[in-house]
Amino acid sequence: MAQKKESIEIHCAECNTGFRLWIPAESLPEWEKGVRINCIKCGAPHLVEKGRKGFDVSPIEKGPAAKRAGAPAAKKEASAAKLKAAPVEEEAAEEAAEIEEEAAPEEAPADSVLYIEDDKLSRKMVETALKDINVRLLAVKNADEALKALKNDKISLIITDLYLKNPNDPASSMDGEDLLKRVVEMGHNIPAIITTGKAIIDDLELEPKWFDLHVKGFIQKGNPFWADELKLKIKEILYKD
Repeated sequence: MAQKKESIEIHCAECNTGFRLWIPAESLPEWEKGVRINCIKCGAPHLVEKGRKGFDVSPIEKGPAAKRAGAPAAKKEASAAKLKAAPVEEEAAEEAAEIEEEAAPEEAPADSVLYIEDDKLSRKMVETALKDINVRLLAVKNADEALKALKNDKISLIITDLYLKNPNDPASSMDGEDLLKRVVEMGHNIPAIITTGKAIIDDLELEPKWFDLHVKGFIQKGNPFWADELKLKIKEILYKD
């Protein structure tokens, strides 16, 4: 049979850390007298007393601050002194002190960026450029691999080369435009960026069909800084700092 326990939520006024203690039912009479508990992070002492309506937690002040606090604080200090300023007994701690430190804020999950490019060097350049922003890069070499990735991952942004068909790769069955059409047909509404090594960016931007394919920008490869330009465009679309 599981041992019955009661939990205490303690919030340290000194360092703003929250943590929890689990107390066995048979140990509760001891806690009615008052037990001193030190913060698991900064060590600040707190007096914990079991009352009829639950647990009362009070910080134990020291030095001049305690004098200024007046009689109530002095009473708390006296109660703590009776406990010989001892932490929870080891036996009680082993049985019940399952301490859970309040979870620190976690970094937001990385957005998954699907990058389709048949040139290995280009994939490496983009991978290097994106190392310092919070994105998860999924780099594939053809449209077939991209469609598989879309089925297995939640994609936030698609980056595709305009010309993907490769006669040396039987799996390269469609170009970037065809791939984006397939993505829309699958019911996805994913923003996209198109890259190309050809100097046709101005002509591409004038074609209204790209709006229906959720294309948000075009990047021309060929200059030494194109990967950095792509990085800025990614941050703009995904609202990255």
